[in-house]
Amino acid sequence: MYFTVSSELCHMHTIDKTDMANYRPISILPVISKIAEKWVVKLLTAHLENTQPSLHSLQFGFRAHHSTDTALCMLVENLKSLLDKSPCIGAVFLDLKKAFDSVNHQILLSRLTQFNISSQALQWFASYLSHRKQCVVLDGVKSPYLDCDTGVPQGSVLGPLLFSLFINNLPEVCPNIFAQMYADDAVIYTQANSVQQVAKDLTAALALMHSWLEDSCLMLNTSKTMYFSKRPLNLKQSNIFLDGVELELAPEFKYLGVILDPTLSFKSHINKVSQVLKFNNRNFNHIRNNLNMNVAKTYFYSMIISHMDYCLTSWSLACPTTLKTIENIYKRSLKLLDKKPTSHHHCHVLKKHKLLNFNNLVKLKRVCLIYKVLHSLAPPPKEFIRHKESSDRTTRATIRGDMFIPHRRTAFGQNVLSVKGGHLWNSLPQSIRECSTFNLFKAKVKNWLWTNQVCDHV
Repeated sequence: MYFTVSSELCHMHTIDKTDMANYRPISILPVISKIAEKWVVKLLTAHLENTQPSLHSLQFGFRAHHSTDTALCMLVENLKSLLDKSPCIGAVFLDLKKAFDSVNHQILLSRLTQFNISSQALQWFASYLSHRKQCVVLDGVKSPYLDCDTGVPQGSVLGPLLFSLFINNLPEVCPNIFAQMYADDAVIYTQANSVQQVAKDLTAALALMHSWLEDSCLMLNTSKTMYFSKRPLNLKQSNIFLDGVELELAPEFKYLGVILDPTLSFKSHINKVSQVLKFNNRNFNHIRNNLNMNVAKTYFYSMIISHMDYCLTSWSLACPTTLKTIENIYKRSLKLLDKKPTSHHHCHVLKKHKLLNFNNLVKLKRVCLIYKVLHSLAPPPKEFIRHKESSDRTTRATIRGDMFIPHRRTAFGQNVLSVKGGHLWNSLPQSIRECSTFNLFKAKVKNWLWTNQVCDHV
C-alpha cells in the first residue's frame, strides 16, 4: 500500500498558499516499487513499439528520444510549412486541470485494452492503481486516511506513461486539424485563407474536444489562442469560442519554456534569455577572481551555455539582428571565463580553450538533431528531415547520403531546420556523416567546426 500526502505545488512567491487549488498530492513510494515500475515501463514500452495502435507519434512527453526541443522544433517546422502556403494559422494552447490527479481508473483500464495488453497484465495494472490511501499533514496533525480512487501516482515511474496512454486518442478527436502533445500540454492548430475560417474550424474542433475531455473525466484549466502569420494581423479578439465563452487572444505564449509570438520572430524569448544571461554574467564577474579555471568552466557551462542551449534549434531561426544580442553576451561570458578585459577580443579565448563561437554553436546543435532524426534517435518529422531517395536511378547525392531539402516558396518558409540544417548537413564531409555513434559524430563535427572557425574581427 502506498500513501499520498498533500504538498505545496511550489514555493514561488506568486503562489497563494491559502488557495487549496495550489496544492498537489505527491506519492511516497518505496524504492522497491520504483524498481518494479522501471521494469514494467521497459516491458510496456517494448510492447508498444511492436503493436498497433501504439503511442501517438505526436506525443513528445516522457518518451525516450523525445524532448521539449524536438517538440518545439516539430511545431515551428510545421507552422512555417503551412504559412508558406496559407496566409494565417490559428492555434489554441490547452492545459488540462490537475490532469494526472483526474485520471479515472476504469476508463484507463478500458483504454489499455486497445493496446493489445493481456488480461493478466490488466489485472496487474488494476492492482497497481487500487487500494491507495491519502491524507493531509498540517502542523504535525494528520488527517484520517481516505481512498484515492482517481489519478496516477505523482512522482512514480509508471504514472507518466499510463497518463500518455490515457489521452493517446486526443488528436484523433479532430482529424481535420493538427494536434501535438507534451504530456498534459496540448496545442491544436489549423490554417485557412481567412481568419474567420480559422476561427470557425477551431471553434468546431474545440466543441468535439471538450466533449471528449468530459467523457474522459478531464477538465481544461486554461485555453489561450494565437494567430500566426508572416506579418502582424493586429487582431483585437480571437472569435474562437469554447462552451459559449470566447477564448483569450494572447499577444504571445510561453510554450514548453519558449515564448512564441505571432510572427515567430522569437524577439520576446531572446529578450528573456538575454536578461537571464546578463544577470548570470554579473554574478560571474563578481566571483570570477575567487574561482579556479575548472570551477569557472563549470559555472560557464551550467549558467551560461545551458540557458543558450535550451531549444536553440528553434529560437536561433530568429533574424541575425535579433540574435546579435545573445552573441554579444556570449562574447562577454568568454572574456569573463578567461579573466580578460572587455577590450580583449573573444577569438583569442575561443582558440585558447577550443570553444566554438555562437554561430558554430547553432550549427552544431542543428546537425546533431538532424543526425538523431536520420538515425532514429529522435522522433520524426521524416517528411521534413530524411535522406534523398534514389527512386529509379542512383545519383552522387544519394551515394553521399545527402539530405532531402524541401521546397519552400518564401524566405519565411525556408527559415527552418529542414532547409538551413539540411544545407549544412550536405556540406559536412562524408566521413563525418557516416559516423556509427552519436557521440563520435558530435565530437567530429565539433572538431571540424572549430578547425574551420574564422576570426570575425579586423
